[in-house]
Amino acid sequence: MTVTFISLDKKNLLFLPEGGCGKCLTHWIFYNSSCYFFSYLESHKVKKNWPDSRADCVSRGADLVVIDNQEEQDAFWVGLTDSKAEGTWVWINNVTEVEYWMDGEPNNMGQVGEDCGMVVYSSSNPWKTRFDASCTERQRNWICEMMPLL
Repeated sequence: MTVTFISLDKKNLLFLPEGGCGKCLTHWIFYNSSCYFFSYLESHKVKKNWPDSRADCVSRGADLVVIDNQEEQDAFWVGLTDSKAEGTWVWINNVTEVEYWMDGEPNNMGQVGEDCGMVVYSSSNPWKTRFDASCTERQRNWICEMMPLL
């Protein structure tokens, strides 16, 4: 049996048994009542912008992860955007985001604007990890999330 170990943070270590866990699709990880696909497990070299990352998740029957606990955070594209109304940050499940921004964020810097959300681990405050970024200029890994299989 082949087992892949995945570290979500320094405290949590998940394993992915070959063939999956039975609750999720093959190469997906069951954690805390959801199934997750970590793009970097499929290829460390493939990175996409926010729209292409979301399209990849949707093609898998999922969507970009909605961060609602600390374990789901790392340097990945997440399902957070203000593309419909500048300054109104909304998760793809229509829940408004009002906290957990890094100091000085969101700031909508640059000529093209910053309408997509990212998370990056911060040792000074593990919850203040969100910042806005251009949806198309940055290439990042992403996390898809879906409900477990029945």
